[in-house]
Amino acid sequence: MLKFKPEPEPEPEPEAWLPLAGDAERHALDHPWPSPEQGSVRFVVDDAFFRLEHDARLLLYRDLSERMLKVFRELTPPGGWLYALDPQHPCYRFHPHVPFEVGATLQEWTGLYTREHMEWVERGIHPPPFEARWAMDVHPAGDPEHLFAPPDFHFVFAARYRVGNFDGLEAPGRGPIETETYELLGQRLIAAVDRDPPELFRRARRLESDE
Repeated sequence: MLKFKPEPEPEPEPEAWLPLAGDAERHALDHPWPSPEQGSVRFVVDDAFFRLEHDARLLLYRDLSERMLKVFRELTPPGGWLYALDPQHPCYRFHPHVPFEVGATLQEWTGLYTREHMEWVERGIHPPPFEARWAMDVHPAGDPEHLFAPPDFHFVFAARYRVGNFDGLEAPGRGPIETETYELLGQRLIAAVDRDPPELFRRARRLESDE
């Protein structure tokens, strides 16, 4: 009597974002960073960026996301991962080589609504919701701090948002200003970004570690 072997179960699709919790999350958040003497650069984006047309800002964020994903893939071995950390929100292990971004729209790339989407809502038309591809954005998304680092923290990418006069910016006669600061710690990260910098960084004020 012939016996039919069942078809093997398909391998599950790899996931780009795996939540961290408990001791693993605490260990990652408490891990020491590289010393600035090992290489440190900051890009300060002042409030001129926030006066740009809404979708123009989103296009700069998408360019930032695309170029930083390229950098993360360059610096992470196949099958490797990075910490994606936010002290105030859920944290993750991020596997950058998983093609999570394929076919993403501008909204899915940036995690932010486009002007067209908001205009539809204002007219009482509710377009379908979208799912952001980045569980944690490489831009601050209005949060104090987003961090990306490998397991040994030999480099750190930090994106920060502030409201106030920070990083030597002055606004005489004006109230607090919005500022985004992107910090790169570690020579490998700095060199990789400098080979093909995001347009947002080209527009920003660059501060070296001795400034």
